[in-house]
Amino acid sequence: MSLIDKIFQETKSNNKIALMPFIMAGDPNIEITIKALNILDKSGSHVIELGIPYSDPLADGTAIQSSAQRALNKGFRINHLFLILENINLSIPIIIFCYFNLILHYGIGNFIYKLYQLNVKGIIIPDLPVEEADEILMLCQQYNMSLNLLVSPVSTESRIRLIVKKANGFIYLVSSTGVTGIRDNFSDVIKDKIEIIRRYSNKPIVIGFGVSKPSHIKQIKAWGADGIIIGSACMQQISKSTESDGLDDFKNFINEMLQSI
Repeated sequence: MSLIDKIFQETKSNNKIALMPFIMAGDPNIEITIKALNILDKSGSHVIELGIPYSDPLADGTAIQSSAQRALNKGFRINHLFLILENINLSIPIIIFCYFNLILHYGIGNFIYKLYQLNVKGIIIPDLPVEEADEILMLCQQYNMSLNLLVSPVSTESRIRLIVKKANGFIYLVSSTGVTGIRDNFSDVIKDKIEIIRRYSNKPIVIGFGVSKPSHIKQIKAWGADGIIIGSACMQQISKSTESDGLDDFKNFINEMLQSI
């Protein structure tokens, strides 16, 4: 059983769901990224999703697109991600959120092996169709990493069946069609998709895209999900904080979310 699987098992046994904050590497700079990672590690968060800035992030909303662009404008490149990972020593696992073209450019085998060397436990590739996932899945299995595939609100039952069969990690259930970003509430379609996924798999189900407040967490937990990813709201809090104030807004926001899981 992987470390991430153990975390899901433990949170479930404690009648909780896993909190998985997302932050964008390099925004506003590498030093604050490292500081934010350490805050999450000490906060009681369960897993960290670390995004690699990309110039054409089709799945991301305004907050995360802006975050990626700020990092790129300051010269962030993939080697800076490796520098960040080399300079942290966390007690909780990190998974990487990365668009496929970046992996292709670096070399698929080289990239997955590098993540393994740096103790990354999994990867999310939002623009990787399940039909093209075999090579990366094989490499992830070789290095004991999870490939966490996405299900959308418009995924058919037959497609969900294919995705859950192939994924070797959690199932990332996207809360709405379109891009990431903060929203008011979630459609009952998500509840229905959770039930469909459960018919074919007992893999953990994580909800992302738009989770930003305690009421969202309570709703998602009541529907039987195993975890939540908070992205845009995290980056908004980091952008309001400064290194000199200790990222207080970000820290307080994470603590508020943890009280709701």
